[in-house]
Amino acid sequence: MNRRGLLKTLLAAGVTPLMPAAFSPRAYAANGKVRLAAIGVGQQAWYDIQQFRKDAPDICELVALCDTDMGAKATLPAIKDYPALPRYRDFRVMFDEMAEQIDAVLIAIPDFSHFPAAMHAMKLGKAVYVEKPLAHTYEECDLLIRQAKASGVVTQMGNQGHSTIKYHQFKEYVGKGVVKDVELVRVHMNMARRWHKYKGNIFTYPIGEDIPATLDWDTWLATARYHEYSPEYTQGEWRCWYDFGNGALGDWGAHTMDCVHQFLLKCDLPTKIDLVKCEGWNQFAFPCATTLAFTFPKNDLHDDFRLEWYDGADNWPKLPKGFVFDVPDGIPKNSANVEDSSAKKLYPGKEMYCKDGTIWQSLSHKHPLHIVGDFNAKLPDYPPETETHYRSFIRAVRGETKTTSPFEISGRISQLFTLGCIAQRVNRSIVFNRAKGEIVGDEYANYFIKGPRPRKGWEGYYKV
Repeated sequence: MNRRGLLKTLLAAGVTPLMPAAFSPRAYAANGKVRLAAIGVGQQAWYDIQQFRKDAPDICELVALCDTDMGAKATLPAIKDYPALPRYRDFRVMFDEMAEQIDAVLIAIPDFSHFPAAMHAMKLGKAVYVEKPLAHTYEECDLLIRQAKASGVVTQMGNQGHSTIKYHQFKEYVGKGVVKDVELVRVHMNMARRWHKYKGNIFTYPIGEDIPATLDWDTWLATARYHEYSPEYTQGEWRCWYDFGNGALGDWGAHTMDCVHQFLLKCDLPTKIDLVKCEGWNQFAFPCATTLAFTFPKNDLHDDFRLEWYDGADNWPKLPKGFVFDVPDGIPKNSANVEDSSAKKLYPGKEMYCKDGTIWQSLSHKHPLHIVGDFNAKLPDYPPETETHYRSFIRAVRGETKTTSPFEISGRISQLFTLGCIAQRVNRSIVFNRAKGEIVGDEYANYFIKGPRPRKGWEGYYKV
């Protein structure tokens, strides 16, 4: 039996081929650099590859390219810049041939296929950087958390703002009691999305077309149930569809909710998700506009807590007086008082309503918090941003630091997204039993905690 055959047998049996008891730094390549393989090389993956090259050139080197559509237009920049690197269309073949030459992997492929690639890498003892959201279903997130712990590898989810100034400021403000007694948080992402073009008028899946010569469609489908090929699924379009993506919530929640979820909610999960608004609902793709309200039980930082989510180009929350419209760097800010949210474009962000006033951050990835109200007269200092999400991951692989968004943190917030996506998909509110990890009294909604069982040949990934 060859190595790939042995690995498939072990995976099917739920056995971890390599399971280091604890991570210990070592010399990686002959030049001491972490050897990084890219699973996904176009679009967001290409951006990530460039960031690793920019932020960690002295400690990281790219050693392999893997993309199910290798040779497609989106992959050409990577092929041009790295013409000598091995190229693959199936990450399983890449690991079979190069496992001993890889220390860490970047996984930047469609939401639904994050899971098998990350499980495979961790079972081989490889560090993993996985784009957000971490996985497609609640169960997959749970399995990734457990496998990361079992394998003892370094992990990081790609919500890059979780290493920027907003992370350090939020952490310090909560720790020093500035952000406290929060009663309500409103989070919003009100830019147009790919599926809005359908206006909810979707009555079937796309009609199948001929598969492009560059595309390994069977591997692209990975664990998902079979669909005929359509360009309406690939090159980012997958985010539209329940079967492949996690909608606007999975796309932007990791940037807008991350600090609230970690530092105020302590990575907890909700007891209830109310579907307050749902426009353009259909059975196949995400709605055009949604308002969700997540209810959390009290902890030592807050009483019962309500976290509201707004998506849809015209589905804006009411804004507090004094709201500052932060816009991208280089464009002047408008600091006029605003009560009517329809007056201007609302950028992704959040508002936190506390007993002492209001705190908001109106551009999600890195912009600092704005504080208005009777808060502490002297706000505490907070550590500066010292390194990027990408460099900290590579340094963590080298044993020099720790990541800010490891799976035990990012997996829990990703589970929050999956619960919101279930409410959107079934078009109703749901009650969640946190102890059992089940949706209460709704058999159909509870089905999506796990979702459809994986296609034949992919079952072994669902065991730790």
